[in-house]
Amino acid sequence: MIEPLPMRRLPRPAWRRLLAFTCLALLAGPAGASFAQSATAPAPQVQLVAVQMTLDLEDYWSREAFEAKIRERMDAVAAATDPTLPTLVVFPEDVGLMLVVQGMEERLEGIASIEEAIGTAVRTHMFPLLWTRLVRWQSWVPALFLNKNRLIAETYFGTFSAVARDYGVYLVAGSAVLPPYRIEDGVVRWDRGPTRHRVRNTAYLFGPDGAVIGKQDKVELIELEREAALNLTPGALADLQVFDTPLGRIGIAICLDAFDDAVVERLAAQGAQILVQPSANPGPWNAWQQQDWLRGSHARVALDGRFEYAVNPMLNGPLWDIGFFGQSGIFARDGAGGELGYLDLAPLPGFVRVAASDRSEEVLAAVVPHPDLVTPR
Repeated sequence: MIEPLPMRRLPRPAWRRLLAFTCLALLAGPAGASFAQSATAPAPQVQLVAVQMTLDLEDYWSREAFEAKIRERMDAVAAATDPTLPTLVVFPEDVGLMLVVQGMEERLEGIASIEEAIGTAVRTHMFPLLWTRLVRWQSWVPALFLNKNRLIAETYFGTFSAVARDYGVYLVAGSAVLPPYRIEDGVVRWDRGPTRHRVRNTAYLFGPDGAVIGKQDKVELIELEREAALNLTPGALADLQVFDTPLGRIGIAICLDAFDDAVVERLAAQGAQILVQPSANPGPWNAWQQQDWLRGSHARVALDGRFEYAVNPMLNGPLWDIGFFGQSGIFARDGAGGELGYLDLAPLPGFVRVAASDRSEEVLAAVVPHPDLVTPR
């Protein structure tokens, strides 16, 4: 059974979680040594959280601004969740995309379109980008991200590692445009440079100790990510992994990947129980789009039964002349009985939580049985 959550603000979430776990251990004796976030036996319940976030360039001009924004969202998560339960928090796709504009506030002032913004950024870094283009055989936009990869990586990994640790949660940090790096003992060694000079749309999973558990590259790219615009390199289907955690086995399919049968089959074949679909929809959230969106997380869980749960957070807001819209959702194979659904569609079984709007910030949280304890279909 899926239970409602207590709504309260926790000023020190990590401390509160630790205190709760310690009390449980003292009360339970030796059996209590398996705390909620690091249990060897499955906890009876886990907590799933989708963070719907609005894109605002003011949050990307500096590391301080970005970290303040992420911590503000995590404070909202803490206010909506139970600190004693093992928790998975998921941010939207492209949450780290605009870290490329750090330090460019004055240069990009008054820009009206993303095309103009890209052109201005390229001209600002013309000489180093020319070198990157020649040496790395890259077009202008990937060259820009490669040129600024250290700055992006330092902010992205520094911020999300710290908040995962400080709030004591498992955390999928949406995604960012970055080249691949070595991961050593849970630390992304961006300081040693990329292992390949190609940029991808990549999601990282952090543990409650702040260490990186693993990463996933987006395989299926949308038009905005292909040659005519960002010109990203797609991930490889063979590299998709499932991550075993105390909350269950987590499979990450970035946005369009959750609509792709081959991606879903690979994650399901590896035993994924929780499908994580960080998303950013660069278009209107009309009835057609809502109906089409049901083919993603909702269908994979409620209709196909390939996973026990799915978490689908959405990015929204304007990026110059492009707008992102969408309702976040949390879905369960044996979930709600049809009381919830997208804005313009009839309610459907499988919705556990859904955002009230397609253009505002929200936190969706649901307490659900541990996936190991869900009866197989």
